[in-house]
Amino acid sequence: MITGMEIRNQQFGKKFRGYDPEEVKKFIYNLAQDYENLYSENVVLRENIQKVKYELDHYRKLEETMNNSLILAQQTAEMIKANAQKESEMILEESRKRIAETFHVYQEVLQRLNMMTAEIKAQLSGEMEMLEKSQRKTEELSEFFFSKDTKVLLEKLASIKPEEK
Repeated sequence: MITGMEIRNQQFGKKFRGYDPEEVKKFIYNLAQDYENLYSENVVLRENIQKVKYELDHYRKLEETMNNSLILAQQTAEMIKANAQKESEMILEESRKRIAETFHVYQEVLQRLNMMTAEIKAQLSGEMEMLEKSQRKTEELSEFFFSKDTKVLLEKLASIKPEEK
Protein backbone atom coordinates (compact mmCIF):
# COMPACT_ATOMS: atom_id res chain seq x y z
CA MET A 1 0.00 0.00 0.00
CA ILE A 2 1.32 3.38 -0.93
CA THR A 3 1.78 5.99 1.76
CA GLY A 4 1.20 9.76 1.70
CA MET A 5 4.92 10.33 1.99
CA GLU A 6 5.55 8.21 -1.11
CA ILE A 7 2.95 10.21 -3.00
CA ARG A 8 4.63 13.49 -1.93
CA ASN A 9 8.10 12.31 -2.83
CA GLN A 10 7.08 10.88 -6.18
CA GLN A 11 9.20 12.43 -8.92
CA PHE A 12 8.11 12.60 -12.50
CA GLY A 13 10.38 12.89 -15.42
CA LYS A 14 10.23 16.25 -17.25
CA LYS A 15 9.41 16.56 -20.83
CA PHE A 16 9.06 19.40 -23.05
CA ARG A 17 5.66 20.80 -22.90
CA GLY A 18 4.69 18.75 -19.89
CA TYR A 19 2.41 19.68 -17.06
CA ASP A 20 3.00 22.69 -14.89
CA PRO A 21 5.26 21.35 -12.15
CA GLU A 22 3.68 23.62 -9.52
CA GLU A 23 0.20 22.43 -10.35
CA VAL A 24 1.34 18.81 -10.26
CA LYS A 25 3.08 19.34 -6.91
CA LYS A 26 0.02 21.09 -5.50
CA PHE A 27 -2.25 18.34 -6.83
CA ILE A 28 0.07 15.62 -5.43
CA TYR A 29 0.24 17.46 -2.11
CA ASN A 30 -3.55 17.66 -1.91
CA LEU A 31 -3.86 14.06 -3.04
CA ALA A 32 -1.32 12.95 -0.39
CA GLN A 33 -3.17 14.96 2.25
CA ASP A 34 -6.50 13.37 1.29
CA TYR A 35 -4.86 9.97 1.12
CA GLU A 36 -3.35 10.40 4.61
CA ASN A 37 -6.70 11.57 5.93
CA LEU A 38 -8.40 8.56 4.35
CA TYR A 39 -5.65 6.27 5.62
CA SER A 40 -5.95 7.69 9.17
CA GLU A 41 -9.72 7.47 9.00
CA ASN A 42 -9.39 3.91 7.72
CA VAL A 43 -7.09 3.03 10.65
CA VAL A 44 -9.54 4.58 13.12
CA LEU A 45 -12.44 2.76 11.46
CA ARG A 46 -10.53 -0.53 11.57
CA GLU A 47 -9.81 0.02 15.25
CA ASN A 48 -13.47 0.81 15.84
CA ILE A 49 -14.45 -2.31 13.90
CA GLN A 50 -12.06 -4.33 16.07
CA LYS A 51 -13.58 -2.80 19.22
CA VAL A 52 -17.09 -3.47 17.96
CA LYS A 53 -16.11 -7.05 17.02
CA TYR A 54 -14.63 -7.54 20.47
CA GLU A 55 -17.75 -6.11 22.12
CA LEU A 56 -19.97 -8.18 19.81
CA ASP A 57 -18.03 -11.32 20.76
CA HIS A 58 -18.34 -10.31 24.41
CA TYR A 59 -22.09 -9.81 24.06
CA ARG A 60 -22.46 -13.06 22.13
CA LYS A 61 -20.63 -14.89 24.89
CA LEU A 62 -22.77 -13.09 27.44
CA GLU A 63 -25.88 -14.02 25.46
CA GLU A 64 -24.74 -17.63 25.29
CA THR A 65 -24.04 -17.64 29.02
CA MET A 66 -27.45 -16.12 29.71
CA ASN A 67 -29.12 -18.67 27.42
CA ASN A 68 -27.29 -21.48 29.18
CA SER A 69 -28.27 -20.00 32.54
CA LEU A 70 -31.86 -19.72 31.39
CA ILE A 71 -31.85 -23.32 30.16
CA LEU A 72 -30.28 -24.44 33.43
CA ALA A 73 -32.86 -22.44 35.40
CA GLN A 74 -35.67 -23.99 33.35
CA GLN A 75 -34.26 -27.47 33.87
CA THR A 76 -33.84 -26.80 37.58
CA ALA A 77 -37.39 -25.45 37.82
CA GLU A 78 -38.72 -28.52 36.00
CA MET A 79 -36.70 -30.80 38.27
CA ILE A 80 -37.93 -28.97 41.38
CA LYS A 81 -41.48 -29.15 40.06
CA ALA A 82 -41.13 -32.88 39.32
CA ASN A 83 -39.62 -33.51 42.77
CA ALA A 84 -42.40 -31.51 44.42
CA GLN A 85 -44.96 -33.49 42.46
CA LYS A 86 -43.36 -36.78 43.51
CA GLU A 87 -43.14 -35.62 47.13
CA SER A 88 -46.77 -34.52 47.14
CA GLU A 89 -47.79 -37.87 45.66
CA MET A 90 -45.76 -39.66 48.33
CA ILE A 91 -47.33 -37.54 51.08
CA LEU A 92 -50.77 -38.17 49.66
CA GLU A 93 -50.15 -41.91 49.41
CA GLU A 94 -48.75 -41.99 52.96
CA SER A 95 -51.79 -40.05 54.18
CA ARG A 96 -54.10 -42.49 52.42
CA LYS A 97 -52.30 -45.42 54.04
CA ARG A 98 -52.49 -43.83 57.49
CA ILE A 99 -56.18 -43.03 57.06
CA ALA A 100 -56.85 -46.60 55.88
CA GLU A 101 -54.88 -47.98 58.85
CA THR A 102 -56.72 -45.68 61.26
CA PHE A 103 -60.10 -46.76 59.85
CA HIS A 104 -59.01 -50.38 60.11
CA VAL A 105 -58.03 -49.87 63.76
CA TYR A 106 -61.36 -48.15 64.46
CA GLN A 107 -63.22 -50.99 62.77
CA GLU A 108 -61.37 -53.50 64.95
CA VAL A 109 -62.11 -51.45 68.08
CA LEU A 110 -65.80 -51.24 67.13
CA GLN A 111 -65.92 -54.99 66.46
CA ARG A 112 -64.34 -55.68 69.84
CA LEU A 113 -66.74 -53.27 71.55
CA ASN A 114 -69.67 -54.97 69.84
CA MET A 115 -68.35 -58.38 70.91
CA MET A 116 -67.79 -57.17 74.48
CA THR A 117 -71.26 -55.62 74.54
CA ALA A 118 -72.77 -58.88 73.30
CA GLU A 119 -70.78 -60.86 75.90
CA ILE A 120 -71.80 -58.48 78.70
CA LYS A 121 -75.42 -58.66 77.55
CA ALA A 122 -75.20 -62.44 77.52
CA GLN A 123 -73.64 -62.48 80.99
CA LEU A 124 -76.17 -59.99 82.31
CA SER A 125 -78.96 -61.97 80.72
CA GLY A 126 -77.69 -65.12 82.42
CA GLU A 127 -77.32 -63.29 85.73
CA MET A 128 -80.82 -61.81 85.35
CA GLU A 129 -82.20 -65.26 84.65
CA MET A 130 -80.45 -66.61 87.74
CA LEU A 131 -81.74 -63.66 89.80
CA GLU A 132 -85.25 -64.27 88.55
CA LYS A 133 -84.99 -67.99 89.43
CA SER A 134 -83.56 -67.08 92.82
CA GLN A 135 -86.33 -64.58 93.39
CA ARG A 136 -88.97 -67.16 92.39
CA LYS A 137 -87.42 -69.67 94.83
CA THR A 138 -87.33 -67.00 97.54
CA GLU A 139 -90.95 -66.19 96.86
CA GLU A 140 -91.86 -69.89 96.93
CA LEU A 141 -90.01 -70.32 100.20
CA SER A 142 -91.56 -67.15 101.56
CA GLU A 143 -94.98 -68.42 100.60
CA PHE A 144 -94.19 -71.71 102.26
CA PHE A 145 -92.82 -70.23 105.47
CA PHE A 146 -95.38 -67.51 105.73
CA SER A 147 -98.37 -69.65 104.78
CA LYS A 148 -101.17 -70.45 107.19
CA ASP A 149 -100.35 -74.15 107.15
CA THR A 150 -96.78 -73.46 108.30
CA LYS A 151 -98.07 -71.25 111.10
CA VAL A 152 -100.42 -73.97 112.22
CA LEU A 153 -97.67 -76.57 112.02
CA LEU A 154 -95.29 -74.39 114.05
CA GLU A 155 -97.97 -73.80 116.67
CA LYS A 156 -98.62 -77.54 116.93
CA LEU A 157 -94.91 -78.23 117.24
CA ALA A 158 -94.61 -75.63 119.93
CA SER A 159 -97.45 -77.20 121.89
CA ILE A 160 -95.97 -80.70 121.80
CA LYS A 161 -94.15 -81.60 124.90
CA PRO A 162 -91.65 -84.27 125.00
CA GLU A 163 -92.73 -87.45 126.76
CA GLU A 164 -91.08 -88.28 129.87
CA LYS A 165 -89.75 -91.68 130.31
